[in-house]
Amino acid sequence: MTTTIKPDAPKVMPDLPPQVAMLQMLGGMRVARIIYTAATLGIADLLTDAPKTVQELAEATGTHAPSLYRVLRALAGVGVFAEDEDGRFHLTPNAQFLRHDLPDSIGPMVKVLGKDWHWQVWGRLLESVQTGEAAFDRIHGMELYDYCQQNPDFARTHGPSKTSVSARASAALLANYNFSGMSKVIDVAVLGGYGNTLIPLLTAHPTMQGVLYDLPFVIEGARPVIAASGIADRCELLHGHCLDAVPAGGDAYVLMFVIHNWDDQRAIKILQNCREAMATNGKVLLVEMVMPSGNDPFVGKFVDLESLLTTPGGYERTEAQYRSLLEAAGYQLARIIPTQTANSILEAVRA
Repeated sequence: MTTTIKPDAPKVMPDLPPQVAMLQMLGGMRVARIIYTAATLGIADLLTDAPKTVQELAEATGTHAPSLYRVLRALAGVGVFAEDEDGRFHLTPNAQFLRHDLPDSIGPMVKVLGKDWHWQVWGRLLESVQTGEAAFDRIHGMELYDYCQQNPDFARTHGPSKTSVSARASAALLANYNFSGMSKVIDVAVLGGYGNTLIPLLTAHPTMQGVLYDLPFVIEGARPVIAASGIADRCELLHGHCLDAVPAGGDAYVLMFVIHNWDDQRAIKILQNCREAMATNGKVLLVEMVMPSGNDPFVGKFVDLESLLTTPGGYERTEAQYRSLLEAAGYQLARIIPTQTANSILEAVRA
């Protein structure tokens, strides 16, 4: 039985001096690193059944108990885990999502974001701002997707992370878009998930056909997942790259977190490939963050910097930029559908 307790209410300091507020922001780097450490050690998984002392956790993880205590004490101070009067650590509502047995776990993403290669590219943000070039390209001498195709083991480390992210986005897509009347849906991806969109979609529409289209090693990883899903007889698995071509005959082409990874020229090429391949009344559905105007907080503003550092010319676009991009590819932006997440659904049809 999972034991979860709520952390003590945070001590709010409403009138922090600007200097102190800035120092607190800088501390976010430390918080991210210690969360990564706890996720890598699997601390949340060890607390699923019952709270444990730091000595028990250290024995289970092969770590130095006094040092582990310092990590857990710091995390308890920001609401991740909580220590009781007996010195045992508990899960908190925040820490629950570091467990790996939950479908909406962010544990895999935390571990990818904390990898040395990821910290290395963020460490060169200044260079990317100065040059406009992706730090990943400068470090490895090639673009991320070329590197992944040459190093499938590196690319596979993204698999669980991308799957957990796309699962949440897929749930929002299916909750907010009506696929009724469509006979064939094609999921076009580059390093995407393992059928998070097609499995529930085809399950809900027993006569619908689906195609999962991605790079070869992603398709190989998806095979056992699709085989166990109950929709394998209606879901075709094809490998290739959407910059070259996409499968033909789809009523809808779902591109989830694809277009934001490419510069305008290559994004237009991908969209044109879909336009040429789609059925007569076909549609393209882009699942992306649409950048708002103004100064309000928005996660896409940070994801946009991730694109600057890691992807070949990609960036998060505004509504006007998406509209212009789609028009250049021969589409009309029919509507933008907000979802319960930070993502929106952009529905486009032939112009």
